Amino acid sequence: MSHYLLRYDLAPDYLARRATFRDAHLALAWRSADEGHLILGGAVDDPVESALLLFGDAASAAAFAAADPYVLNGLVRAWRVSPWLTVVGKDAAMPLRPA
Repeated sequence: MSHYLLRYDLAPDYLARRATFRDAHLALAWRSADEGHLILGGAVDDPVESALLLFGDAASAAAFAAADPYVLNGLVRAWRVSPWLTVVGKDAAMPLRPA
């Protein structure tokens, strides 16, 4: 399995405005997870400054961002999808062990 990170840079007023869109965002996220696309997701830091969502393919990550109420309503200032070469762990895309 390949891994792709969807990275969100959040607007400064994200926490103040999040409640209005949170249920719709979470419904989209759980639907994506139930369909096997979204593996993990959540906010980063305290206070929240960004979010990371782990997907199994780049197209699903981009489609998620394009439909996300947080993106559509300006709670996300910028987003990008990056391949993540995972090498350690039972679900690593390319497991590498010491010689």
